[in-house]
Amino acid sequence: MKVTVVGAGAVGASCAEYIAIKNFASEVVILDIKEGYAEGKAMDLMQCASLNGFDTKITGSTSDYSKTANSDICVITSGIPRKPGMTREELIGINAGIVKTVSTSLVEHSPNTIIIVVSNPMDTMTYLVHKTVNLPKNRIIGMGGALDSARFKYRLAEALEAPISDVDGMVIGGHSDKGMVPLTSHATRNSIRVSEFLSEERLNQVKEDTKVGGATLTKL
Repeated sequence: MKVTVVGAGAVGASCAEYIAIKNFASEVVILDIKEGYAEGKAMDLMQCASLNGFDTKITGSTSDYSKTANSDICVITSGIPRKPGMTREELIGINAGIVKTVSTSLVEHSPNTIIIVVSNPMDTMTYLVHKTVNLPKNRIIGMGGALDSARFKYRLAEALEAPISDVDGMVIGGHSDKGMVPLTSHATRNSIRVSEFLSEERLNQVKEDTKVGGATLTKL
């Protein structure tokens, strides 16, 4: 299994590290447009391989998409991140061009890849990739639902004062402050509905905190 991560920033570097530690792939390529940045990140991660107990080969590349050839999975994290007070949608004009160029270059070298889109606004960028590259739609995945559900479970566990492993819940809808729908009525703690433990008012607070999870982080 070969995985490419485009973007060597905080999200991209963390993604590459987790993939290696969890032994998902034999090879991970990190690619970035900043000269030497991805190479440095890759070297930093490889120097910790013996400490973190992985044999995954991590390499970096500055804008050389030939190094990503034959990737089974490509993760797109590149683009301008949100600044405090910005909505995800405000990034469309900047990030659309970046994501379009990146996805086209990836598929050129890995025509059978699966693309996972992280760049914001995530739903729009996922659709843009679908319209740009010649891949079946089931090979283009937005990670928003997984992240939003994780944030939902974090807030539920916080409210319940319970381990996160005890909690289950899901968010559907768009990856945006207004588009998310945390399913509080179906959330459980050890298979018991959380409404048995939390008031309607507290559950509504959990729901609202989940919706602005990204904005809260960005503000901090």
